Amino acid sequence: MQFPALLAASAIALSSLVAVQPPPVADDAREGTILYFNDAHDVRPVLTGGEDRGGVARLDAAIANVRAEQPDARVVFGGDLAGGTLFGGLYKGFPLVEAFNTIGIDLANLGQHDFDFGVENARELIAASEFPWITSNLLDDAGQPFLPDSTWAVHETNGITVGYIGLVDGMDTTSVGDAVTELDHVDAAVEAVAALEAAASPDVIIAVAQVPPAVGERLVDALPQLDAVLLEEQAEYESVVTEYKGAVLASPEGNMGSLIRLDVAVNPTGEVSLEPSVIEVDHTVTPTPELRELELRYDAEIEENLSHTLATVETPLLNPDHQSRRGETLIGNFVADAFRDYHGTQIGWMNGGGIRAEAPGPEFTLGDAYSIAPFDNKVMHVEVPGSGLRQALEDAVMRMSDLGGGFPQVAGMSFGVDPDAPVGERIHSVMVAGEPLDDDSVYSVAVTNYVANGGDSVTGFADATVIVPASEAPADAEVIAEYAAELGVIDLELEGRITVGAAPATPAPTATPAPTATSAPPATPAPTVDGNDDGSPQAAAGAENDESLASTGGDGSLVFVVIGGVLIALGATAWSVARRRIRPVGR
Repeated sequence: MQFPALLAASAIALSSLVAVQPPPVADDAREGTILYFNDAHDVRPVLTGGEDRGGVARLDAAIANVRAEQPDARVVFGGDLAGGTLFGGLYKGFPLVEAFNTIGIDLANLGQHDFDFGVENARELIAASEFPWITSNLLDDAGQPFLPDSTWAVHETNGITVGYIGLVDGMDTTSVGDAVTELDHVDAAVEAVAALEAAASPDVIIAVAQVPPAVGERLVDALPQLDAVLLEEQAEYESVVTEYKGAVLASPEGNMGSLIRLDVAVNPTGEVSLEPSVIEVDHTVTPTPELRELELRYDAEIEENLSHTLATVETPLLNPDHQSRRGETLIGNFVADAFRDYHGTQIGWMNGGGIRAEAPGPEFTLGDAYSIAPFDNKVMHVEVPGSGLRQALEDAVMRMSDLGGGFPQVAGMSFGVDPDAPVGERIHSVMVAGEPLDDDSVYSVAVTNYVANGGDSVTGFADATVIVPASEAPADAEVIAEYAAELGVIDLELEGRITVGAAPATPAPTATPAPTATSAPPATPAPTVDGNDDGSPQAAAGAENDESLASTGGDGSLVFVVIGGVLIALGATAWSVARRRIRPVGR
């Protein structure tokens, strides 16, 4: 397959590319066009890099422009239309299917976000589609292909037979658990291509793959007959097109910000030439009226339902450069506090990758709550031994150098993480309510069903005792909204809950001096008791002010006492007081 010079229709940025001179296209060559896009989380244009890009009305117009010159052009969607944003959380992908039915999509590949709301929702999206879906590397809970009749597909475009396989990555970031199994990309691709070639003998073979570029290169290494690998987005406002061993590797912009155009020519000898270019889907494209009306309809509906103000934001809740995936953030503290507050647990835990938007203020609205947590995960109440909590922390930070989504934002506890330490040995200085984590003690945790079920490869909650299951738990966005309304004013500061760096050095032991004789201790006088005292030191200390209590010492274990509606945690060297509301289990 020959790869000619890249036609840089993109006004943003394209990767550098060494041009390969194509063979002359014969007069009787068959020629066709393929259009590719992915990452469709909202029907409306999305503000990216200071400019609104995408939107189904502009996409419709851009595709129509190509079809005006190439009526047989085929349109392929790479996947991800259900979750990941406020819009996805509210509508779960169905408005995108409605729009794509109108546009006339020819083929879609399943992406991991198409499973954000479970297997049943994914199958309902497929059933509502007037276009076929494929996937080559997913199995259902019975060990059978997730789409038994669609592990590959074939299209004809101007007499050229184009064969497709479909691949997805990152299924561990969805909520499907064991209901769907993700197979190795290369192994599944080899099997699917063999079946495709045996059944259809295509002129051109394309992998539609929600995978990073490195996996795309592995696919070409294993399958040199691949002519192109159409990848997931690498950036929200940059299209990337490269050549690898004669194959085109192409990533459009996120949020439907661009189309990859492949002009295909097949000479009578069977030699294939692909000419890629990029079509921007931005303000330069005039939207089509029908789908612009659809955009405005959903926009008005969202504005009406989600503009209600819940609180005033004094300190902006930001997540710069995905900081919640590698350290403490105000927005992470806020969400973890909300979880902990709802269930009255010792600990609140939110995976940093689940924080999908910021709330800069000055108002915090219901829309902000659903933008921050759009996946409709449920906030469970579980109890886990300290050893499991420690394992969960180790699991959660193992991919922090790659901005893995499991990195925890926490409340009611603190920890240190050394990113340079070996995986499994990075966590240190774990404290709960001011006391060192005890592996043998049991701790109550408010955490999403996604994390509790092993999302982002967090295994530490596998043996947790479930107090409030997902089936009886509220959605994360609902908990966040209620907490914001309860606060009224959001005014936070970083507290040192997460420390990034090596563990503090342990001082060398000093020599023990020889013991000296001591006199017998004086007799201890009997304690005095006033009318508010029940005979416990906790009550005596709390009688004067039930919101302030000094440490009484002890053996290092925690003692919890409720005095005047206040939950008090006592330890050997520290104390803490936290107001708790009493809530019915399963609210």
